[in-house]
Amino acid sequence: MIEIIGVKEGQEYEAALHIRRLLLNVWPDLAQSRRDRVKIFVGFKMYGQAVEDLDLVVVGLLGEPREFAVEFKFYPREGEPFLPRQAWVKNFALLIEVKSHDAGGVHFDDKVASVRYMRNGTAKWECVTEKNRIQMFEFKKYLARHGLDRIHVQDLILFTGLREVDLPERPHNCIANDASFERYLNVLGQISRPHRNGNRVTLSFGPDEAFEGVLAGKFGLFEAIEPTPLDRRRMDIVAKKSVPDEWLDDLGKRQTILRGRGGVGKTVNLLQMAYRSYDQRQERSLLLTFNKALVADLRRTMALLGVPRSVENGGIAIETAHGFFGRVMLALGVISDYDGFLEDFELHKANLIEFLQTGAISNDDLLELGRGSPADFDWDLIFVDEGQDWPQDEIDILRRIFGTERITVSDGVDQFVRDGVADWITGTAKGSVQSRRLKRSMRMKSNIAIFASDVAQALGILDWDVEPNSDAAGGRVIIVEGDLFDRPQVLRDLAGEALALGNHPVDMLACVPPSMVRATSDDGLCSAADHYVKSGGRVWDGTARDVREFFASHRDELRFVQYDSCRGLEAWTSINFGLDQLWDYKFNQVLLSNRKNDDLLTSKEESAAAHAARWIMIPLTRAMDTIVVNVGTGKSVLKSALMDVHGKRRDFVQWIVNT
Repeated sequence: MIEIIGVKEGQEYEAALHIRRLLLNVWPDLAQSRRDRVKIFVGFKMYGQAVEDLDLVVVGLLGEPREFAVEFKFYPREGEPFLPRQAWVKNFALLIEVKSHDAGGVHFDDKVASVRYMRNGTAKWECVTEKNRIQMFEFKKYLARHGLDRIHVQDLILFTGLREVDLPERPHNCIANDASFERYLNVLGQISRPHRNGNRVTLSFGPDEAFEGVLAGKFGLFEAIEPTPLDRRRMDIVAKKSVPDEWLDDLGKRQTILRGRGGVGKTVNLLQMAYRSYDQRQERSLLLTFNKALVADLRRTMALLGVPRSVENGGIAIETAHGFFGRVMLALGVISDYDGFLEDFELHKANLIEFLQTGAISNDDLLELGRGSPADFDWDLIFVDEGQDWPQDEIDILRRIFGTERITVSDGVDQFVRDGVADWITGTAKGSVQSRRLKRSMRMKSNIAIFASDVAQALGILDWDVEPNSDAAGGRVIIVEGDLFDRPQVLRDLAGEALALGNHPVDMLACVPPSMVRATSDDGLCSAADHYVKSGGRVWDGTARDVREFFASHRDELRFVQYDSCRGLEAWTSINFGLDQLWDYKFNQVLLSNRKNDDLLTSKEESAAAHAARWIMIPLTRAMDTIVVNVGTGKSVLKSALMDVHGKRRDFVQWIVNT
């Protein structure tokens, strides 16, 4: 039996039909066989991986090994190449990149293939061999996440516009349109390092039970991500709610800075501009942030929208700044590998800047980044989220690579997490920067925005200027004094209330202080998430480093993040565990640091309190409809401020004491 699953149109689907015909040419009975199964997945989505889109995944499991004709010498795992007397295949897992270019659009450097695309009227070349190899590694990671790490996967490139005579001398992983499926199997015998048994070979890519799991779909590998109503609202805002045309006119011509406090829609505006440039101009945009949890969240939205990041068709990529700079440094030879990269990040940056200043790395070297690795470095537009956190050296590096005119920055005004405030103006030509101020609350219902403003005033933040959105009335606040940590039923009740309104657990956000993160726990869950799971819930726990690499793919998963990672995220309901602990944490960060106090009229304690107060406002501006704030039973600056606000907003601020 042969099944084709997934997208039913386009060149990938045509390639799937072609492979089905090739299989039946070799084994005509395969179409009706119940013991032999082949599934061809078209437009396969690896939700949450760095690479999400795969052209074809072909998985086959045969009841008994089937023999095929030997054409070439095989290259076994051990020993010298040899010509098998007989060859069989038992199972196979193939990841196939499909290219329709003709001979003029394909270039081979030895056996490494590159294909030509036209972008903005200029010919660009992309190394499809390297792209296919990266896809294969990401697919193996994806399988391992689902407990299927015992399956070998072979990467292949199918050139539907070439014939076998157009390809280099084998061995290599390229296949032409006139190749038979027996030719496919012979190529596997050359490049997949099969085990030799005397003069015989049986191609096997893993134990049959692992293939049974994939083909039966037990692991949810091939389930489509299901959007919630809140996802659809966000998708609609990004895709349809247009930013002013004059904002789009500035893209690529001069640097734009969007300024505003939490909740006014800075990140959404960045996505709107990136989406419009992709949809209307097929441009490629790179959005950079320091927040891994935000990367995962935004990638979920892009996956739901079906936005690619291809060189050929444009799209949007969302990356961490550290990840991007790491690839730049590796490509330019500043580092040879990623060992100890983060620990020595400051040193690596200093070396890169020195090489740029001395000419050891020239402008031609920077241009070659885009030419040599367009998938990673050929970007039309750069969007920087939370630009106020960027150190000057990283701003300078980004400008050297892309210039100022391609950069658009969101500036959170005072949501800084690093020492000092970034300067995106100095060094730019007069008139080359457009600054725009955002003040109206776009995320929060009016009551939530009023509550946030009241808390800001109570904490002494006198310049808070977020205006409530009168078109989004309502919203409630629940302050829980005392025990919330051991009461997961509170979260279950909130999830039930959200579900009754059409929302799901994934639309909620639970924030925890560092004291609740358990780096050494067996399951990697923070303590609050652990209690929630034991009560019967499902979680996406972004406090675990390996989890932050992937977004929540199931709508029943309640998201947990540490406070340091909550910026830019949004939720229908936010739950803030131990918010007074965040105050103490941020207060002590300044008080115990070596940071100099530049204001002679302000003590270090006052500076620490101001820093903590501004940090408190970040989680308080994540929710749309309901915000839960948890504080301890003891006295604290934050608790006093919340009591003041509760005293005058009893109509929508509820105070609960748990003992």
